[in-house]
Amino acid sequence: MIMENTMEKYKQGLVSVVIPTCNRGELFYKAIESVLNQTYQNVEVIIIDDNSDGPLHLEQYDSHPINIIYHKNSENLGGAISRNKGASLGRGEFVCFLDDDDTYLPNKLSLLVSELNADKSLDAIFGRVIRASNPERPTDMSFTDANGIISGLKSISYLHTNTSLIRHESFDRIKFDEELGKFQDTQLHIELVNKCKCKYIDENVATWFDNHGNGQVTDMKDIGQYYRSIDNFTKLKNNLRKRNSISYFEYKKMAFDLSKMKVKCCLKFYNNNVELNLFEKNVLSVLKLRRSLFCK
Repeated sequence: MIMENTMEKYKQGLVSVVIPTCNRGELFYKAIESVLNQTYQNVEVIIIDDNSDGPLHLEQYDSHPINIIYHKNSENLGGAISRNKGASLGRGEFVCFLDDDDTYLPNKLSLLVSELNADKSLDAIFGRVIRASNPERPTDMSFTDANGIISGLKSISYLHTNTSLIRHESFDRIKFDEELGKFQDTQLHIELVNKCKCKYIDENVATWFDNHGNGQVTDMKDIGQYYRSIDNFTKLKNNLRKRNSISYFEYKKMAFDLSKMKVKCCLKFYNNNVELNLFEKNVLSVLKLRRSLFCK
């Protein structure tokens, strides 16, 4: 195991798997082992420790032929910065990411590498994620053409970070938006779909354990988390527009989604400081009236 990697040239066929982590516990080791147990072994694992309280016990993997690169942030920097740092340390032709509480299926990399090798015009390939809370969720393939090429933002709800494999040079042109504390996955996928050539295959390649409740980013338990989501979604919408990564229609659609998020927050938490525009105020008034009528 080495502590840093300064090589800049990407190595053909090598996959750089970036795993950011912070105080995850045993789930983190299951994530690592799902990479080490891949049928495709031309892999390096890059661990970005986002300032965990204690040490990570990586010495148990010293004898494994897959190289593990370890970097610890001097302070907690969040997912976007940690993922970008990990990608910058990687030297693989391909780069992909794994959340520290999820796992790859054993054939994930072999399937996706084969797809990218078969079509050099592709920038990225996505597979299907098994969602632990709803493993039989069907995939609406209408967001792809007959060859599986992805188009339109309808695809975003079916794309998961754990299921992607991206050409490293293509990732370098986009990267994760480091201004975002949330929704950086959505940002990357929107820009990949709108600026690059991406393909989707309806094959299970990863498992998303969305129901363990152990400090998950997707938890929405209090008003502070709603505020954070609203703030970050506002940044996402505006930053994508500034970078010409979405059309005007897509921008307006995201603005409408933001309005729904704000109104939902106001309905869930009666005392809050969410700023509403006139449209949002009118919608909220109608919904409150309906609630008062039907709850009597």
